[in-house]
Amino acid sequence: MSRVFASNIGSLTSKSSAEQGFVSIENHQGRLRLRFRYEGKRQALAIGLPDSAVNRIVARQKASQIELDIASGNFDPTLKKYKPAKSAKKAFTDRVAGLFQKFMDAQSEAKGLEAGSLCRYNAVLKHLEKFFEYKEADAVDESDARAFVKYLRTKVSERSVKNYVILVQSCWIWAGKPLPDNPWHGVLKQIKPAPKQKVKPFTAEEIQRILEEFRGDRHYQHYTDFVTFLFGTGCRFGEVAALQWKHIADDYSTVWIGESVSRGVRKSTKTGKARTVMLTGKVAELLVGRKPKECKPNDLVFPAPQGEEINDRGFRRRAWKKVLEKLGIEYRKPYATRHTAISHALANGATPLAVAEQTGHDPQILFNVSSG
Repeated sequence: MSRVFASNIGSLTSKSSAEQGFVSIENHQGRLRLRFRYEGKRQALAIGLPDSAVNRIVARQKASQIELDIASGNFDPTLKKYKPAKSAKKAFTDRVAGLFQKFMDAQSEAKGLEAGSLCRYNAVLKHLEKFFEYKEADAVDESDARAFVKYLRTKVSERSVKNYVILVQSCWIWAGKPLPDNPWHGVLKQIKPAPKQKVKPFTAEEIQRILEEFRGDRHYQHYTDFVTFLFGTGCRFGEVAALQWKHIADDYSTVWIGESVSRGVRKSTKTGKARTVMLTGKVAELLVGRKPKECKPNDLVFPAPQGEEINDRGFRRRAWKKVLEKLGIEYRKPYATRHTAISHALANGATPLAVAEQTGHDPQILFNVSSG
């Protein structure tokens, strides 16, 4: 049974006092609401706030306004005058996971996020559901935020902890809790992951061994040309998986990069910009040799064995990881083929600007790499 707290003039213990317009404040399932009578009818008004000492002050002010309006004949029987103003955008009346779900949906719509990009959001949502369960978002304080960080540290790396909390803080900002009042602001400053080690490029000898192993493996030889193209151009995995024959120049000297595939969804490139990549003689020869005689413009250049786009997750877990393990080569994600191509090009005298144009990379980052 909910505890009923009296207004500053005492508890409402009788019908006669209630009928005079006195308003009580009560805790209903952890949230504050007002109870009173008007013209003989019982009235209830939710304040829209969790029960706390500060929020009871707000509730008392609202109760006093209602008591004064009843006494002066200015009471609004529709209660619209007394209901909490709703945010034009969103309100903190949801449970923690519910609020984050709304934030995730809004971000997905506003930014056009696809399934692959939403993986981190979904991971955060699952942890919020498990940790906070039934807790409402507006009841979360900094102690709750610290406890959540402590929980995350038992589940994921410190870098992931920081990335997850950044998303939760952004959710609170989106919902109307700006800095520094945002409960996640203080704890975020205390999360300091160790510096991330730079991706180690493959050596020329390792590249040769990897390609030879793909070529000779009866299960994964299908991917030999695909891996060769990755190493030879420095293009992103999804960009190469999305290539169609219409994107290849008639003389095989260039390829147009303007689309990417992630988890089966075709979209624009990571930067949203198209570029033309110059192809080496070796890569051009590879394309000449693999182009079918009967070929349609929209056919994939590097399809998966079943004909669909190559799935990065499946390729990494099955083919890529097993080949590296068999060779005894230190594991790096397939993305390391891009870093390898860039590093080798810079080491061989290519300018950062030229490499940036070829790979669609940020020129400033490449300038830092070449001067580091």
